Amino acid sequence: MKNLKIMSMLLGGLLALGSLASCGGDDDDDNDEPEVQKATSARAEYVVNVSQDLLNVATVTIYYIDANGQQAQENVTSTTWTKNVSFAALPTNAGFSVQAALKGAATQEEYIIEADGKMTVTVLDQKGVVIGNPFVGSKLEVKGLLGPDYLGQYLTRISLRLLEAKAIAADGTVRDTSITWGGNADNDDPNRDTDVTTDGATGTTRGL
Repeated sequence: MKNLKIMSMLLGGLLALGSLASCGGDDDDDNDEPEVQKATSARAEYVVNVSQDLLNVATVTIYYIDANGQQAQENVTSTTWTKNVSFAALPTNAGFSVQAALKGAATQEEYIIEADGKMTVTVLDQKGVVIGNPFVGSKLEVKGLLGPDYLGQYLTRISLRLLEAKAIAADGTVRDTSITWGGNADNDDPNRDTDVTTDGATGTTRGL
């Protein structure tokens, strides 16, 4: 009988320990809360399209913000230019500016001068997961069928109209900002008229 009592006590103790362990496990599960998404990085895609006539008659240069948050530049050699940039830390700026200058004397009677551009910004969390919906900028564009006497004026308008500048805050929000671009770009009124000239988008032409 004594052995039976000892066995019963031991069994009861084991059951009690099992119950405590089970309760402890439930407490741990209750404390496991989902990790909050925090904006830590971002990606930007810049896309610019230009007409072949524009490439034939002008040097087209794109200034853009690179992965280091600094301005970089590339000359456009094909009708479509795309650049994907990853920003490892926030806050940062993102943006681009399209600029064009005549290569020399115009030889055609008419030129199809077209250019458009758009920027998309995607914000990521600490695990590289996309937060919310990407910011998609408005399509910026200029179009014209021009004789040689109007090319300089129109190239000036490209520099004024095809530029985008956004600030990506530490919390991942995307806001308008101002960037002083290289080359001839400025933030003057894009509807401002300039003198008609074939001298290209130079400082003199732009009234700077």
